[in-house]
Amino acid sequence: MTREQAQVVRLLLMCAAWAVGTVLTFGLGVSFADFVVPAALAVGVYVLTEDLGRPGGFGGGGNVKYWRGRPIDDDERRRGRWN
Repeated sequence: MTREQAQVVRLLLMCAAWAVGTVLTFGLGVSFADFVVPAALAVGVYVLTEDLGRPGGFGGGGNVKYWRGRPIDDDERRRGRWN
């Protein structure tokens, strides 16, 4: 999945969470709940799907450093004086 596709999926999940929150607050008579509950659910989905579309996903293996488009090798054994 590309980064752009992941962003679209993330947006759709946030919209679905907002819609679920709106349905949940339909019967409540509290005026501020009409905005707070859907927004809280959408923010929750936003936080939970933070790693969507990144290599390694869910905290594993995506720790590659890049400089000018090339991966940087942090291997200390190969570092010489001129590296």
